[in-house]
Amino acid sequence: MKTDNKNRNLLYHVALLFLLSFCFQIAAAQPTLQQKKDQLQNQMKKLQGEIRNIEAALKTNTAKKQKSLGEIQSLQAKIRSREKLIANMNSQIDGLDESIVQTQVDIQKKNAEIEKMKADYANMLRKSYENINLQTQLSYLLSSNSFSEAVRRYNYMLKVAEYRRNQALAIQNSVAELQVKKTELEGTKEQKVGMLEKQSDQKEELEKEKKEKDQAVASLLEREKKLKKQQEDKSKAAAQLNNRIKLIIEEEIRIARKKAEEAAKKNPGKTTEVPIKKGSTETMPLTPQEQALSNDFAANMGKLPWPVVKGHIVSQFGQHPHPVLKGVIIENNGIDIKTEKGADARAVFAGQVVSVFYLPTLHNCVMVKHGQYFTIYAGIETVTVKANDNVTTKQVLGKLYTDKAEDITKMHIEFWKGKDKMNPETWLAN
Repeated sequence: MKTDNKNRNLLYHVALLFLLSFCFQIAAAQPTLQQKKDQLQNQMKKLQGEIRNIEAALKTNTAKKQKSLGEIQSLQAKIRSREKLIANMNSQIDGLDESIVQTQVDIQKKNAEIEKMKADYANMLRKSYENINLQTQLSYLLSSNSFSEAVRRYNYMLKVAEYRRNQALAIQNSVAELQVKKTELEGTKEQKVGMLEKQSDQKEELEKEKKEKDQAVASLLEREKKLKKQQEDKSKAAAQLNNRIKLIIEEEIRIARKKAEEAAKKNPGKTTEVPIKKGSTETMPLTPQEQALSNDFAANMGKLPWPVVKGHIVSQFGQHPHPVLKGVIIENNGIDIKTEKGADARAVFAGQVVSVFYLPTLHNCVMVKHGQYFTIYAGIETVTVKANDNVTTKQVLGKLYTDKAEDITKMHIEFWKGKDKMNPETWLAN
């Protein structure tokens, strides 16, 4: 019976320790107010930089009388960034409100603490003076029965005096801390007022940009037939690119399987490839070196360099309405990035060029393999690599094509894992 009780107690304490450890881990994982503030401020700086870059790109087209589709896409990109910036500021204001409430609570606690310390100190002084009236410190010492007792009484008196000084000093320090908290509160309130003013300015800018975009759309609608023809050509080119990519990937899978089968015949019982996974994603057999490259690529999700030195996204991944034509839905298998005239297309990661081909509207396309991942770069005028070349991260693949009529330089990039399309925005660094 005693053994059972001991076991139950032991299990109880182990469970309690586990629960406490889990709670501490959760608490440690939660970002502090300061960390949240720093993250939001860093994000705000990036968004402000994005808006400045888009504005600089738009200035190059201001001299033209007619608005272009590319310009409207840039205006849309700026509006998206502006909306994100306003949302970021709103989050910062919420954080400041939270900080104000917390500081006010701290001030209330500190006030209560100081009042209690003052009351304790006053009570100690009152009792001390009462004792002095009954018996002075000198007579208290002289009434000692021995020298050692007199020393003990003297040390006691020193400790009492030291305790008084410490209590007085503690009260002074607490008052100083309270003043710091009050100053901090006033500063946070001023920050909130400043942030609200900035947010108001951004909302005004957003409204101006929306009006500017609407005017540009109205202007461009006068050329609706031409726009529809352009969109039909782009849709055909996108379908051709999609089919070409699928054929190349299927061929890469076939070649990889053939190599794996030949290797298995030469080395019976020894597996040199990664097993093919079942499910929606069809992967190809990989050598250990290819698997290592594939793993490295996957590990860099959200950290890959941009395929151009400078630019902004004008058309996002997936389905979305045409910026001008009503009822027309665009399906983008990748993203389109507007950049500077004469810009280079760069590989986002090390890999092997598996194909270089040309398609109308999209111009030269380069396809790079990274294990079971593929990146496709379209819109290149002159290519500087060829099939089977090994490329490194940020290596130049060629110079991008510039549309002479609209004076716009754009790149189209796609990310695939086997036969599955992926959103490049989730892979590229912010």
